[in-house]
Amino acid sequence: MAEVAMRQIARICFTYVPVTDVRLSAAWYEEILGFTIDLVFDTHAILQPDLQLLRSDGPVVQNMVNGKPLPRTAYFTNHIHEHYAYMQAKGVRLEPIIEEGECGWHFDLYDPDGNVITIWRAKD
Repeated sequence: MAEVAMRQIARICFTYVPVTDVRLSAAWYEEILGFTIDLVFDTHAILQPDLQLLRSDGPVVQNMVNGKPLPRTAYFTNHIHEHYAYMQAKGVRLEPIIEEGECGWHFDLYDPDGNVITIWRAKD
């Protein structure tokens, strides 16, 4: 039965990210990560590719492992060092780039609500 259910999933619809200020966050995701804003309301925003920002009633709660926040989502880039330098120049809170051997490189960044996002560059 699980085999049949797995074949029915075609693709990701949206990744949902909780935020306290939808309009501010939508502008940040557009400027810093290059998302395209489709619709913005006070309660939620739809951005492409496949991201939905949802207004949270209070401070955003982070899921933690060993005292470290887990990423909400992860994205690939072909230009990790350039992307990192751009974000650094914009004052985005960043963790250092880490090389993971055969997997490539990655770093974590924080959106205005402290949501952790991982950026990956796969090895060629």
